[in-house]
Amino acid sequence: MKWIHSLTQEIKSFDKKTSFILRKGLLFSLLLGLFSTLLLAFYNGIFAFPILFKIGISLLQTSLMFAVTFFICALGFDTIKKEWN
Repeated sequence: MKWIHSLTQEIKSFDKKTSFILRKGLLFSLLLGLFSTLLLAFYNGIFAFPILFKIGISLLQTSLMFAVTFFICALGFDTIKKEWN
């Protein structure tokens, strides 16, 4: 529980530019995830195109990886930037 509190404090202390890029990256990941969920819902309703399932799952995995990558890179970049100053 203590590490969650320290992580949230670290995120709140982000630089404005880093915070902006992180928010835009997470928004992009959210939109990609919503689009993949829409594709999977169409697959569930139609059930005629198995390729639709593969595309939807691949996009969902990609959106999750983008979100994690944006978060980790923002955390690392902000840490490096603070050490240089």
